[in-house]
Amino acid sequence: MPTQRRRIGFLPRSEVQNIIDKICIINKLSQSKVTGILVEEALRSRGVLNTSIKKLSYEFYSNNGDALSIPNKKYNNEIPMVEDNNHLDDESINDEVQMINDYIEFKFFKNIMNRNKSRIKE
Repeated sequence: MPTQRRRIGFLPRSEVQNIIDKICIINKLSQSKVTGILVEEALRSRGVLNTSIKKLSYEFYSNNGDALSIPNKKYNNEIPMVEDNNHLDDESINDEVQMINDYIEFKFFKNIMNRNKSRIKE
């Protein structure tokens, strides 16, 4: 019976592929399953996906830079807290504006240097 879902192609960097391979071997899961778990976990952490359905969650741990995974076979029905970072204090806003102004000045200076450099070569 055909499914309504579409296949999503994913070609990760070699470093990411190695991590996924290690997770697959250790947990005896397919690459498709691991990729799906990682995508759902990323969406939940960003607050895009909020499900209260109880699902088996896997927690992936890193040990000394090596990708190791330990399946956490507990049921998880918690909805992650999404912090509201839209309200910044005045000092943070002033720092941000100053950084943007410094960047604009740097880009302006860089353009002037590039123009002068091309004139010197001529």
